[in-house]
Amino acid sequence: MSGEQTDGYAFDDGLPIEPIDPGSTVLVAGPAFSPAEAVVRSLVMGGTSVEDGSLFISTSMTSEKLLKACRRTNPSLDTTLTGIIDCSGQEPKPSEIDAEVKYVSTQSDLTGIGMKFSALYESLYADAVDGRVRTGLISLSSLAMYVDLRKLFRFAQTLAGRIDSAGGLGVFAIDPTTHDERTVNTLGQVADGRIEVREYDGDDEAIDGELRVQGLPAQPSGWQPFSLS
Repeated sequence: MSGEQTDGYAFDDGLPIEPIDPGSTVLVAGPAFSPAEAVVRSLVMGGTSVEDGSLFISTSMTSEKLLKACRRTNPSLDTTLTGIIDCSGQEPKPSEIDAEVKYVSTQSDLTGIGMKFSALYESLYADAVDGRVRTGLISLSSLAMYVDLRKLFRFAQTLAGRIDSAGGLGVFAIDPTTHDERTVNTLGQVADGRIEVREYDGDDEAIDGELRVQGLPAQPSGWQPFSLS
């Protein structure tokens, strides 16, 4: 695979984020009860309208629950080009889920996750327009409970490298409140930039939270309100 597209990955109007260059990986950082993971889902699924592929690595949420969460903000979601690696460890149930799902029995099996990722990415790359695929990893913090930092860093670095070589977009979630500063900084080295997410404490019910982008070119400065619906 070799990504040759030059147009940046664009996002829904409610997210104050300018298009991000192909080949980039960004870290989305926010506490467990912030809308950080919802931002990751929106960044990845926002490309379905232009036939980008969407690949999720879900470490704690089943594939069924993940798609339900995506559809809460986008009821008309088209999952034709969506794939999910379900490594939640929960026994899969028969379902009519309209996305390709590959299962990994435990979050500690980084080799298995990597193999399923490669196979699923190849498939989506072949079918997506111009080979454009967005990858969401939810989350690094969950994986950190099962593997040591060195192994997790190498795994995340490998994913980011594959995404870069294919001209894709990587969006990795992390909860910085569950790690020490060294861990967050180490894992942050695999990313080209960072999107910090926090709760919104104002009165506008249309606003779901606030975010600010760091390390990426041509982005708004400071905290910006966003809406996911």
